[in-house]
Amino acid sequence: MNIFEAKDDLAQRYRYEEGFVGVGISHRGNEDTLRVYVIDSRSPVARKLVQDGQYRGFPIEIEVSGKIQAF
Repeated sequence: MNIFEAKDDLAQRYRYEEGFVGVGISHRGNEDTLRVYVIDSRSPVARKLVQDGQYRGFPIEIEVSGKIQAF
């Protein structure tokens, strides 16, 4: 599985979870990472992903974005 497939899979898996906002791809040094956007770092999805530390073999970074609202 490549990083793009992992991103799509993670988005589909957690899209209805409380506190989940979205997911993107980031780079840390020479490594691709999954950047997960959450409303609050204490949300259940954020805590689970931080505890796991990775998804489908790719490291996870949590970014608190707050609630995103379309205008």
